[in-house]
Amino acid sequence: MLFNTFVFLLFFLIVYSVFLGFGWFAKKQRWAYRAQNLWLLFASYFFYGWWEWFFLILILISTIIDYVAARLIDSSENQNRRRFYLSVSVFANLGLLFTMKYYDFFAVNLIDSWNQIMVWLGGTVANDSSTYLLKNIILPVGISFYTFQTMSYTIDVYRKQIKAEKDFFDFALFVNFFPQLVAGPIERAQDLLPQLKQAKFPTMDGVQKGLYDILLGYFMKVYVADNLSTYVDQVFFAAKSIYTQNPELIFSVDGSQVFAGGFLFLTQIYCDFAGYSFIALGISRLLGVTLTVNFETPEFSKTPTEFWNRWHVTLNRWFRDYIYISLGGSKYGKLIQYRNLCIIFFLSGLWHGANWTFITWGCLQGLYTMVYLIFFAKKKEDLGDKTIEETNTISSKMMSIITGTLSRITVLTLIAYSAVAFRTYDANMMLVYLQKFVAVWTWDLSPNNNIKSMFGLWEEYFKIFLPLLIIDGITYFKKERYWIFFTHPLIQAFVLSFMAFLILTRGVFGKEVIYFAF
Repeated sequence: MLFNTFVFLLFFLIVYSVFLGFGWFAKKQRWAYRAQNLWLLFASYFFYGWWEWFFLILILISTIIDYVAARLIDSSENQNRRRFYLSVSVFANLGLLFTMKYYDFFAVNLIDSWNQIMVWLGGTVANDSSTYLLKNIILPVGISFYTFQTMSYTIDVYRKQIKAEKDFFDFALFVNFFPQLVAGPIERAQDLLPQLKQAKFPTMDGVQKGLYDILLGYFMKVYVADNLSTYVDQVFFAAKSIYTQNPELIFSVDGSQVFAGGFLFLTQIYCDFAGYSFIALGISRLLGVTLTVNFETPEFSKTPTEFWNRWHVTLNRWFRDYIYISLGGSKYGKLIQYRNLCIIFFLSGLWHGANWTFITWGCLQGLYTMVYLIFFAKKKEDLGDKTIEETNTISSKMMSIITGTLSRITVLTLIAYSAVAFRTYDANMMLVYLQKFVAVWTWDLSPNNNIKSMFGLWEEYFKIFLPLLIIDGITYFKKERYWIFFTHPLIQAFVLSFMAFLILTRGVFGKEVIYFAF
């Protein structure tokens, strides 16, 4: 069930009406609070089962395993037993994730390596009839998100940062809370569980902010992202079958088109994912629950590290808290820190999908970050030692604006380059497109490959993206997400009605969310 469909609107109106009815009594009557949570849990299972009822079995297995494991960890003082219970939880969750998402990838690569060795040794190669692949298994929606969320809970209990939740149904709601179930944000138990365990009723401030988040989310998703997808699909092809049946098509695409396509896709996936996250944030606010903001205007980042502090915030926080710090972080010198960063970005790429394209994307992010930390971060710290008088001069302010703009363009270009790898279908297409991105372009104003020229693509890009760029720019420089409510009522009315008008007249409804594949 997609947020951007009529059926979800009908679903939410029914769920919300009953929720508010229980909420009216929930602060004084415990039965109403229990009914509120049980109703939300039922609604969450219905929401998730809408795609495929079998997926409910998998998420229920994860819920039961982590609930029992955390209770056993919490009740034991024996460190070996605590480690054992934690291991059961981690291996069970990762086992399900590996089987459903990564088994075929590793099996195919292992078979290919085996066949190369057999050809070299003159042995018998393996073929499809002699191997066991899970080709027909559908990837459960959001499995990477809820797996990481439940794992973080048992790890936090093991670290004694939180106590194990005794109420199974409250814990199940934490795992299955439908606004953030299939595409995040990946919430920590210590942030979300206490909110779920209390009576919930929206405040006027929460409703106001929630409605704005929902409007912004739909604007980003159905207007910006889904309109850009038309032009992104021209460059990268709408379906993998188009490419696999006509692999020669990738050679007809000019480097200038790949260059523009990289920026279009980066913006598309940002607005697609962030838009869905903001809708989830707004829906949760209407339910009296505050989720973590998952995107903080990353397109204005001046450095790779700032970009990753603003993009998919909860996933990066997860890798930092549970892997980077566990490996030692930056405590044991620069070399260990760089090693840990390489591991984190490699795993981040692998988290997104079982494909060399995602792994390459992750490794490129790690390369950008290390180059920045090694060659530029120190210089930036040295420049920060200048006196206030120096930085307040007109020339220094102008220089700051120029260097800041150039830094942002450079970072966006590097991220767009890696986005090309992310969007391609396989390693062959990726290598061809990455080479075209940096090669000499033809600058053909009338291409004959049914793709708009680079200038045509840029024209469509700014026509669609410019309104959001202005909104995000104000948010970034004012450091206030809800700046619209601090402006004149006429400005509020214009901005909000303009967004609503574009959603209703130019919005594309019903398109899949890109991150559902992860």
